[in-house]
Amino acid sequence: MHSVLEALDNFGGIYLAMFLFAILSGVFFLANSEAVLIALGAASSYSWPQLILLAVLVALGQSVTHAMVFQSGRGLARAGAKRRPKLEARLARARELGARWENSERLLIALGATIGIPPQVVIALLAGVIGIRFRTFVAIDVTGRILRFTTIVVVAHLV
Repeated sequence: MHSVLEALDNFGGIYLAMFLFAILSGVFFLANSEAVLIALGAASSYSWPQLILLAVLVALGQSVTHAMVFQSGRGLARAGAKRRPKLEARLARARELGARWENSERLLIALGATIGIPPQVVIALLAGVIGIRFRTFVAIDVTGRILRFTTIVVVAHLV
């Protein structure tokens, strides 16, 4: 573990590497930020502030990805979907699903951000399509992700 960390420090640092890795892991499920944070928390000699900073950077990296997915969903909903009947049908189903969760949309975003069920990337796309306010989504996403990854790294370091 230490040789990997030393190599990362030579190429821009562990902080930049983890932020970039988190952006990737926000949509590519095989890149698992949780597993990396567990390994760092359990096997590294990083101090508490360093581990917390890594967790926050991972949270911010994934939130950047979720914001881009959200905006993609919003753009998809605004695009000329009327010219594509299949796309319009899928958007209509997404809006119906969103209408069923209308009173609980913030709870759904918070669940995805903190426990990951449903996956936050799916929630981000749906939130963009159905028209949830961007700043509401980002505020809940960033807060939930920071709580999630901080908890993961703290528990891994304690165990």
